[in-house]
Amino acid sequence: MKILILILSLSNLFFCSFSAFAETASSPSSPSAREDLSSLANFLGQPLELVLETLGMPEDMFSVRGPSEGQDSVVFLYKNRLSFYWADRHVWQVRADREFLSERRALFFGMTREDSVRLLGDPDLTKEDLSIYTLPQRGYPVACALYFEDGLSDLYVYRSDF
Repeated sequence: MKILILILSLSNLFFCSFSAFAETASSPSSPSAREDLSSLANFLGQPLELVLETLGMPEDMFSVRGPSEGQDSVVFLYKNRLSFYWADRHVWQVRADREFLSERRALFFGMTREDSVRLLGDPDLTKEDLSIYTLPQRGYPVACALYFEDGLSDLYVYRSDF
């Protein structure tokens, strides 16, 4: 009797694990919203040499005027539609373009603010067209800004001490 129970238990375990594997293998999961933001935050603090070695030369380069003198940034725009903002030869801000955040990702352009709250939780700061989330620190404070104009229209991950 004990052998029969053992055989039935093992066969049940086998079929349950096979079924779970088939479900995950047939429907690959897309990265979560937090994973998307974390992967963008991984670029923060990267030195110029490492970014050029990893991603190569950008598709375009331009400067952006900061709110006050001395806060201008050089921006590298890559084919994957990520923009890297530089300060002292290190990335301090990453902008995800409309084409980068497509509907294959958890966060995508055009989504409602309510949908972003369902994915990320309540923002730390909300204004009329802006939601700011605090992200895990990396030796410096990190934040994400989501701008809304007829849905999500802009996304920045940045060092919030700059």
